[in-house]
Amino acid sequence: MSYNVGGNFYQPGAQQGLYQKVIGSSTSSTTGVLAAVTDTGTAQTITTGILALDRARRITATAGGTAADIKAVTVTVVGTDPTGTARTEVLPAFTVNTAGTVTGKATFKKITSITLPAHDGTGATTSVGYAGAPGVADTAGCHAAVTDTGTAQTITTAINQPEVPRAVSATAGGTSADIKAVSVVVTGTNAEDAVISETLGAFTVNTPGTKNGTKAFKTVTSIAIPAHDGTGATTAIGYLDVLGIGSRLKRNTVNRVYKNNTLEGTAATVVTSAGVLEANTIDLSNALASQAVVVEYMETPEE
Repeated sequence: MSYNVGGNFYQPGAQQGLYQKVIGSSTSSTTGVLAAVTDTGTAQTITTGILALDRARRITATAGGTAADIKAVTVTVVGTDPTGTARTEVLPAFTVNTAGTVTGKATFKKITSITLPAHDGTGATTSVGYAGAPGVADTAGCHAAVTDTGTAQTITTAINQPEVPRAVSATAGGTSADIKAVSVVVTGTNAEDAVISETLGAFTVNTPGTKNGTKAFKTVTSIAIPAHDGTGATTAIGYLDVLGIGSRLKRNTVNRVYKNNTLEGTAATVVTSAGVLEANTIDLSNALASQAVVVEYMETPEE
């Protein structure tokens, strides 16, 4: 017989407890922040009737109503991110004459105002909601491509925080001949809010490409980008499918992994570390898709 204590399952006489870690949330809503607002023919800035977020979320905007009245406008969201830093994001543009939803990249903990530009007719509506998490991997999900200036740059603003602890990447692009074999350094915090940093692998000279990290960042506070060989080069910072487990494990004790409550048929890639929290990660065989991931694993106590 097993016993459930505080959400953990124990076998009599056993030293290990079975844990279930829920990473993210599959819940999404097109009206979870602001119910549909009817177009008035002029821009509207909304500061009341905004619903509180239950967790750090990426924000969505949905155009509806009369399709012929929908314009390719962009909704602007203002608030704070998970670190408490003020954040403003202009969401992607709607598709003209087409009802649909667009999703931003920034993660908000609180929203204080929403600006809705005018559509082409007052039959159009706009609502604001949130997406599920963790979102898909994105090579520019953490910060859009930064153009080289000829000198080293340290980025501390317009950083899109992860919804859940996950590994980061750096992608060199732009003019191939301007790319140098430099290494980006990312600094932030782990799941216990301890400061961590990671030096990503050096780019290949004159070759666009991506270098992947291995540590799970809860937040990213700064990105140090050395100078390339020319100002035609760019560097973007993204998020990988690699998620933080949030526990220190001596060995791989992961038993089952679910995405959106569906059991993964192929074993995930698990990396463990008894001493470094952020080095304990899991990479599902299937890509993330804004759906919660559930990891069942055994603790590994001192023996």
